[in-house]
Amino acid sequence: MGGETQWSPRGLRRRARRRLSLPFAGLAGIALLIAACGGGNSSRAAGASSPATTPAPPFLYAVNTKSDEVSQYSASPSHFGALTPLAPSTVRTGPFPYGIAIDPQGNSVYVANEGSVSASANGVSQYTINQNTGRLTPKSSATVASGRGPVAIAVAANGKSAYVVSGPNAIWQYNINLTTGALTPKSPATVATGPNPEPIAVTPNGKYAYVANCPVCSAKLRNSRSASPSKPATNTIWEYRINQSTGALRPKPIAIVAIGTGANAIAITPDSKSLYVAVGSVWQYSINPSTGKLTPKSPATVPAGGSAHDLAIEPDGKNVYVVTVATNTVSQYRINPSTGALSSKPVSTAGTVLHPEAIAIAPNGGSAYVTSENDRMISQYTINPSTGRITPMSPASVATASGSLGVAVTPGR
Repeated sequence: MGGETQWSPRGLRRRARRRLSLPFAGLAGIALLIAACGGGNSSRAAGASSPATTPAPPFLYAVNTKSDEVSQYSASPSHFGALTPLAPSTVRTGPFPYGIAIDPQGNSVYVANEGSVSASANGVSQYTINQNTGRLTPKSSATVASGRGPVAIAVAANGKSAYVVSGPNAIWQYNINLTTGALTPKSPATVATGPNPEPIAVTPNGKYAYVANCPVCSAKLRNSRSASPSKPATNTIWEYRINQSTGALRPKPIAIVAIGTGANAIAITPDSKSLYVAVGSVWQYSINPSTGKLTPKSPATVPAGGSAHDLAIEPDGKNVYVVTVATNTVSQYRINPSTGALSSKPVSTAGTVLHPEAIAIAPNGGSAYVTSENDRMISQYTINPSTGRITPMSPASVATASGSLGVAVTPGR
């Protein structure tokens, strides 16, 4: 690690919340991502260029919990995807920024601010992306309210809805103004979910949403000195149908499936047929296209060093890249084109900075980026377009602010 970091109370709270199921769980982070892809109407928000302007994407944004900032970079193809800090290199957020998402048009960034032990944020910061420079500017309403401790965000593929996992045991749902990119609560503003929800993902076809819940983690959070609950709690994924007219989630889940303890991330293939969850190993499911219900694949899990923490799918749907904390690596797993099942072992593996957290892949599938909570660095990689093999760039990492967790890259145009 690039120097031992002093832990704030916020960091202690976060470790109690996250990797309780992992024996090497001193550190934790957000899986992002989650997030959205697809088309939709482009916006003309302040700071955004006209549709005729050729942008210079992709741009990358990483949230930094220990400095309450978003780091911003260019990942221009002219530099082979290597990151270059923008000027200024950071913008302010609320307390303890945790999750981050970008709308599919690449016009807006949304950051979930979890808050601290002494001060609650309960809000989502929202920014406009300058299409020429990539710089973030707070929208006219810099934040919107949410529940206690928002941690993760997913944006629908049509760019009209956003979903924020927040307390108490709820998903907050918002409309996205297609002109300004600003969030406003839907009616109803919340939908219930299980205890201590965290990762969330929406199918690229916009029909279904999935949220993982960890009751054991919730019990630990309420009293970090206490032992596990006397009765084992079942960790679950709650499955929701999305109203195609309003974008609202169905008030009750269409199904609930049991899963391992402490899910860190959810990712869904571009064809909306397969779902993968980082829970120590990688759990894999088929998605019923008519009902949205999940069915375990065969095998139901794929080993990932016992500490899969985040995962991202290549835009062409051929490979999954899994961040593994215990070994400080990111590994490539091939997706079977017929079944959606992952290869049983990594096809390629590359080292990361210490304590890797979240991963994002460039829209052209040629580059990948991994944050670290402790190392003040972001690892950067080249992905072979033919084989999917992942290898470190030169240089292998770039500096960022302290406590880097969620990461997101602007979509392709």
